[in-house]
Amino acid sequence: MSSGKTLLFIYNADSGVLPGLKEYSSKTSTSHARDFCNLMAITSTPIGMKKDWKRFVRELGIPARFLNRNEFTSEVGAGLITFPAILVQTGKDLLMLASSEEINRCRSVEDLISLVQQRSLEIP
Repeated sequence: MSSGKTLLFIYNADSGVLPGLKEYSSKTSTSHARDFCNLMAITSTPIGMKKDWKRFVRELGIPARFLNRNEFTSEVGAGLITFPAILVQTGKDLLMLASSEEINRCRSVEDLISLVQQRSLEIP
């Protein structure tokens, strides 16, 4: 990916301590509620980002931002996007790197890394 681009990792959760605790506790339940976020579930622990994921994002060579859905919608607007999502931002332009359906099919950090690597090669 060329410079001037930023990866946006957008969680299907609102910011704040209470929503964060609710989100983390919901990932252990068997039901996938509206607020379940597979991106958060497979990349985070109760104390922060998983080491393998953190290393991968750092070594991508492109700036990355992690946003909750309310932060994203306040900056960009709601649009027709579903969460979680991974986008590439160039200026005001946004390009979908991975949709919520694709992220939700991932079962591990390795699956998500593979998806991001594959899609990163396709971006002009």
